[in-house]
Amino acid sequence: MRSALAATKTAVALTALSAAVCALAGCGGSSGGTGNSSFPTITLGSPGVPPVISGLLPYIAQKEGFYKKFKVNVVIKNFQTGTDATRAVATGQIDSAIMPPAQLMELASTGVPLVGIQGQEVPDWLVASTNPAVRTCAQVKGQGVSVDAVGGIRYVALNSMLKSCNLSAEQIKPLVFPGNNAPQGMIAGQIKVGVLHLNELIDVDTQLHKQVTVVMRASQVSPDNMYEMYGVKKPTLAAKHTAFVRMVAAQIATLRWMTNPANLDKAAQLGTVVGDSQPVMKQALQQYFRMGFWTLNGSGMPAANVNHMIAVQIAVGNLKQATAPTYAQIVDQAIYQQAAKLAP
Repeated sequence: MRSALAATKTAVALTALSAAVCALAGCGGSSGGTGNSSFPTITLGSPGVPPVISGLLPYIAQKEGFYKKFKVNVVIKNFQTGTDATRAVATGQIDSAIMPPAQLMELASTGVPLVGIQGQEVPDWLVASTNPAVRTCAQVKGQGVSVDAVGGIRYVALNSMLKSCNLSAEQIKPLVFPGNNAPQGMIAGQIKVGVLHLNELIDVDTQLHKQVTVVMRASQVSPDNMYEMYGVKKPTLAAKHTAFVRMVAAQIATLRWMTNPANLDKAAQLGTVVGDSQPVMKQALQQYFRMGFWTLNGSGMPAANVNHMIAVQIAVGNLKQATAPTYAQIVDQAIYQQAAKLAP
């Protein structure tokens, strides 16, 4: 099954798709920036309504005043999926978004000038099962599996994990549960197998009062991959260069605050925005910090990981060798380097 973005090979098709997303309530609410009109403004697309775990960093940066401290207004706009947010950037509706790298790469291969300025290379994706008959990768074949969208980040992650047992997404039945609806679907018994975040697994375990089987983890079966990237179009980056440097500086400072043990309880309370309880988020954050989910000392876009993902996307047919983007074309390390000098 081809990626959903395969249908977006022309600007007209891409614009129509993105407009339809917002018109049909694909776009969620927005949270305001600092409110200081003297600060430059960036509109940032965040996946999930409510946000999924990848949207937690900018949310905390805003709530704890880090954007204000670094003199930038960041308006966070929630979308049902990262795919929708990525399309909104590509068509100029918003400035930036937390993007699935595979989709950034695919759009870049069609000529959309997208570039990553900060990222996360450690994925927390896993395939969980409440079906006793599905405990191994091979047993996933033919099963209904929850994803965010066909071609979405969970779908891409699933496809990558299935390669470990020589399967592909074409050999499963994708069940679309946008945003972070998959864990609730599993708790309600609507789905038996799903692609989940780590915090969602903890939530499902807690609410079902039983240990859910982890069939496979992306960090184990598909290492050296890329999780997500803060993507922006190059003309937008050039026009708002100072604002993006300040945004990334604020996020660097936020990460240092989040990972300080003294702030764990407050970070977990803020983390309830994703829909989990404070105890679940506290447990999840401790595991996230141990696994290095958020990159503390670097941009989170290492060449080895990005190049590996480009190769994987070529292998699964989402990119063509002749038009696949290079690392230099889709990664801008300069923004992070300048931001790191501003952050304490």
